[in-house]
Amino acid sequence: MGLADRMIRLLWAVGGEGVASRILAAHWRLLPSDDPLGRALRGRLVEALRAELPGHDAAIREAVLVDELTLLGPAERQRPSRAAVLGIVRALPGAGTGM
Repeated sequence: MGLADRMIRLLWAVGGEGVASRILAAHWRLLPSDDPLGRALRGRLVEALRAELPGHDAAIREAVLVDELTLLGPAERQRPSRAAVLGIVRALPGAGTGM
């Protein structure tokens, strides 16, 4: 699944088509070259989503979790390493780094 598909799925899961369209139109930018997996872009989109839909933090965290799981390979999904689990926890909104 490509980055654009992942971000559309994340936004749509929380806010539906209208919210996804507005946020993508306003916040989609090119990725920094040091962020090939799109976590910086996802962070910007999540912040916009949180601003547009206050009180939807649980749904946003769930959508970020689903996105993080898509980044794991099949073997890592079956038996994630400690580092993978910690990386996922750090990526969740409200978990310290605040994506």
